[in-house]
Amino acid sequence: MAQIPEETTIVVLELQRKLLEILHQATALSFLILERHGETETTLTDLEQLDNTRDRADAYYSRFFTILQRIAEAQPIANSAMLDLLMVAIAEAQVTVDALEATLAETERDWNLL
Repeated sequence: MAQIPEETTIVVLELQRKLLEILHQATALSFLILERHGETETTLTDLEQLDNTRDRADAYYSRFFTILQRIAEAQPIANSAMLDLLMVAIAEAQVTVDALEATLAETERDWNLL
């Protein structure tokens, strides 16, 4: 297996943990909104936004899995393009996680679900 620095692995796994938490929280918020308010014109925009949040979190989670799998299969070392792709994915995911967490917090406040 091609090796990547341990601190890089830790960063990726922490991002994946956060992405899973975002998936869970977005799903839970959708459920609460639907249960309390139903699917109406008022709720539809936020429900769609929560669907988008789940989709984005899932895409980044899957992207990390695929990149890490390719790196693990590389022998004896991963090529620089794959490592560069991992670093770009980390940078993009860090920004995306922050944005998705802000979206979830805003939705919780808007619907008094704190």
